Amino acid sequence: SRTQNEGHPKWFVLGVGQVIKGLDIAMMSMCPGEKRKVIIPPSLAYGQQGYAQGKIPPNATLIFEIELYAVNKGPRSVEAFNQIDKDSDKKLSQFEISQYLKEEFSRDGKKRHPSVHDEILADIFKKNDHDGDGFISAKEYNVYQHDEL
Repeated sequence: SRTQNEGHPKWFVLGVGQVIKGLDIAMMSMCPGEKRKVIIPPSLAYGQQGYAQGKIPPNATLIFEIELYAVNKGPRSVEAFNQIDKDSDKKLSQFEISQYLKEEFSRDGKKRHPSVHDEILADIFKKNDHDGDGFISAKEYNVYQHDEL
């Protein structure tokens, strides 16, 4: 949002809850340079609670005009895998991923309920630890398939 970010684009990691669910879904298939008008129902935005004491009222439908400027290598890049793999053993432990999530969450400055971290960590292992050994290998992380991005 240029209006809330002193005229500069907002950078975030897609799909990890840094923005409302409706934006995560709407932007998933966008390409750099694409513009899109998105209408997000309350259930995929701020729901019955609203947001920021009246700035966004309860049950508000949100309308965004989005322009995607750029996409950087994200959590499926070789560089990201190596950044998370602090002990360089070519597999990601729950501790390493947990630390990475904490760093990412602190960077965006949003306050989250502590359970969000645990839910995301559990979801990552549920979807990626295919052999159930408690680690995510480079193959399970799928860096090879996504490296072309």
